[in-house]
Amino acid sequence: MTRRLTLAWLAALALAACSTLVGPKVITLDEAELRRLIARHFPLEQRAFGLLELRMGTPEVTLLPESNRLATDIEVQALERLTGRRYLGRLAMESGLRYDESAQAVRLADVRVRQLQFDGDSEALQPLVDRLGGLLAEQVLRDAVIYRFRPEDLDKAGRRGYRPGAVTVTARGVEITLVLAP
Repeated sequence: MTRRLTLAWLAALALAACSTLVGPKVITLDEAELRRLIARHFPLEQRAFGLLELRMGTPEVTLLPESNRLATDIEVQALERLTGRRYLGRLAMESGLRYDESAQAVRLADVRVRQLQFDGDSEALQPLVDRLGGLLAEQVLRDAVIYRFRPEDLDKAGRRGYRPGAVTVTARGVEITLVLAP
């Protein structure tokens, strides 16, 4: 009886040791890490239709686990090239996330502008913003990389039989699930 218990105990220890060698099956980027990763890509400057020069400041990011999305609020400065007038505004948007295997990166997906509004004396600018601003913001931010895997990390996971799979927004952060490689 003692020998069976000892063998069972040793088998349990071996299984526990093997499970720690495999490593976690989920990589979590908490909200602070996510903000740091996104902030590396900003400020972002873009010319719009030859009429405006846009500068997007560092975004404020909020996790939306109930819809598996991120909410982003960005300060936007616009310079009207014809008159030299400057406008200050805010861009509020939401996006999903996806893993791009060819780029070995997590990208924004399905970017949707909720609001693009400029402050102060921007009545002349607002019709252009209403018609084209959302489209421009979606074009600029679509497929933006927020996290790129290091090749050595992917090699290590691959040697253990795993590869990145689903990307999910949870209350803890953005979770990248490692799935068994085919």
